Amino acid sequence: MDQCFIDDAAEMLKVMGHPMRIRIAQCLEPGAKNVGEISQAIGAAQAATSQHLKAMRVRGLLDARREGACVYYSIARPEVYKIIHCIREGAERAAGNQAGARAI
Repeated sequence: MDQCFIDDAAEMLKVMGHPMRIRIAQCLEPGAKNVGEISQAIGAAQAATSQHLKAMRVRGLLDARREGACVYYSIARPEVYKIIHCIREGAERAAGNQAGARAI
């Protein structure tokens, strides 16, 4: 397997390894939002949200566009949603397997 691909995949998973960053990605799925809208939607302080947005943007997962005084963030790499979807499916499958094992 290509080492560059492996390094890129590991970096993306590392960046998305924080629950708040997954919430941010889900919040941005319908479209771009500013930090105030994002922090309100995910129930987090604006300062903490800004730090996570910066980490995601610096690593190329988010695009940022300025409109007047506001900066609007959007997902730059749509494969982020595929990763979240796969993790969700795996978690649901694991929960189903655990429930089935308890029933036995």
